[in-house]
Amino acid sequence: MITGMNSAPRLLAVAALFLLAAGTVRSQVTTSLSSQTGQVGVPLQLQYQFSNVGQPADMPRSIMVDGLDIRLTGTSRRVEMVNLQTTSIFIYAYTIMPNRPGNFTIPGFAVQADGRQVRTQAVSLRVAGPGGSMPPPPGPGGQRLMPGSPMPQQQLPLQRPPSGSSSGRTSPRTGNGEPAPYYGEIVMGEKKAAYVGEVVPVELRFYFRTDLRFDNLQRPTFGGDGFTAAPLSEPEQTEQYIDDIPYNIVTFRSAITPAKSGPLAIPPAQMQGRMVAPGGPTGLDPFFDQFFQNFPMPGIGRAENIQATTSERQLEVQPLPKEDRPENFSGAVGQFTMEASADPKQAGAGEPVTLALTIEGRGNFDAMGPPTLTGAEGWRTYAPKESFDGNDAIGFGGTKTFEVSMVAREDRTATPGAEFSYFDPLKKKYITLQTEPVAVTAAGSASAAESTAAAGANQEDTASPAGALNDIAAPAVALSPHTPGFRPWVTSDWFHLLNFAVLSALIVSIPYLIWMRRRAKKDARTVELESSLRVAQAAWQKATDPREFYAAAGQFMVARLALWDDKPATLVDADEALMRRIADPVERRELQSVLAKRDELQYGRTSGSALDPEERRRVTGLLEKLAKHHG
Repeated sequence: MITGMNSAPRLLAVAALFLLAAGTVRSQVTTSLSSQTGQVGVPLQLQYQFSNVGQPADMPRSIMVDGLDIRLTGTSRRVEMVNLQTTSIFIYAYTIMPNRPGNFTIPGFAVQADGRQVRTQAVSLRVAGPGGSMPPPPGPGGQRLMPGSPMPQQQLPLQRPPSGSSSGRTSPRTGNGEPAPYYGEIVMGEKKAAYVGEVVPVELRFYFRTDLRFDNLQRPTFGGDGFTAAPLSEPEQTEQYIDDIPYNIVTFRSAITPAKSGPLAIPPAQMQGRMVAPGGPTGLDPFFDQFFQNFPMPGIGRAENIQATTSERQLEVQPLPKEDRPENFSGAVGQFTMEASADPKQAGAGEPVTLALTIEGRGNFDAMGPPTLTGAEGWRTYAPKESFDGNDAIGFGGTKTFEVSMVAREDRTATPGAEFSYFDPLKKKYITLQTEPVAVTAAGSASAAESTAAAGANQEDTASPAGALNDIAAPAVALSPHTPGFRPWVTSDWFHLLNFAVLSALIVSIPYLIWMRRRAKKDARTVELESSLRVAQAAWQKATDPREFYAAAGQFMVARLALWDDKPATLVDADEALMRRIADPVERRELQSVLAKRDELQYGRTSGSALDPEERRRVTGLLEKLAKHHG
């Protein structure tokens, strides 16, 4: 009983000590640098943390140190609770911009907090010259906005422009005249016009102020009608001062390829994310909103869904000229060079030789057809194998190689030559590249049979008797009494009559021969176009890829129109021919839509989704009707 009475005061004393210990928290002022070493022109972060000392009343907006530009860029507050101990922390963040190399000391200073004076600690900083390169520091002004995005080293140091000066760029303004917290733009240089099929590089740039916190940023959406867009590259992140405000810039690279002529509107690109401001209402409950506004917790603040949007851009698209268009032009637009090589240099009968035609440059490689072989007589050639090696993130520049396998029918000392035609949008004309035949030694596939036949003929000649020659002692043949005399036959009347008849026939046949030559040329073109029709029809019937299907359908339409107009397919203006041939405007528009879809897929980079069976039936019906009921 006595023991129980004595234990109660002890328990009360222990509880009082525990509560006293729980209520006693340590006051602390911490000064930290993002790095102890820096570089001229590369910003660093300086941070002061005041733990359980109250909010400082007179923190300076800038700290004067010769050679360093130190400015206040943000403040925040958080509350931590560990083992029933609550710690209130005020954080002040400064950005340091070194202006010259050297060893610096950022001095401590005294401030008032809760009626008492507290002092910060001094820190040392060593700054190197601008000769090396250094990645941007972490934290505000160097945070990675896109997860996994590269943070490349800056080619030029990020310099804060002098106060009051202009860097030549301005940011959009909010309703109260402040620089916008975020925005976007499409960068195409001075490009305002392009040709159908021309690849136009573009950059999507999104700007985010470094004094605000952004997260959950998503890759932007980009695309539109009338052009195809290359897949976006991985984001690149840089920094720049605009209107004396530091911005993080996230850049995506792409390229657009116009598929039809006329005015082209490039719609805005959008990048969605979230902007978080500390200490804002959570939207849960008025009581909790007030609590978190007074005592913000890490990760809890005023979150706002954002959408950084670029402005719309306009591009005037011109059709490729019909004048001087080469017959072997397959749709390549850009600037290119071509080289040829062959392997092996020596090949026996029936052994293949590979002719590699390498096209290097910048342009629409996806729409590029193989070069045309010249002087291929005596060779059996096969369809080329294609490969592409890009040298940029969007496939605009690179090297495309066509490997043509061939077998010599006859003995050959050189491969065929090659021609490749493309349209240069800078020079605004068609250019045809040519390669000379490559020297090789290739035995014809019929050489062995010819050698065997020649050997048999030699054996027969050897077996011939030597006595086959006339013997000089043989008796002479008796002369016939009707043996003609020595009168020249050219003076005979029958010879004159024969020459007159031949000359008359030749004069009469000249117009016929000219007509036959023209007919043969026309028949050769007809045969070629009819062959193209059969190939195109077989291709569209078995094609499963939309790009291959519409390419074959377009080839069929152009070949059919060329047959009707009696001209080469490359000289056919499909739209003009359809206007003359197809009276029904609905049918004409549907046929024109097939050509437009072909161009869109031809100058694009991907085929898109699988071919819709209903779309296949619709286009097949149009082509069959075109072949049967028109012409």
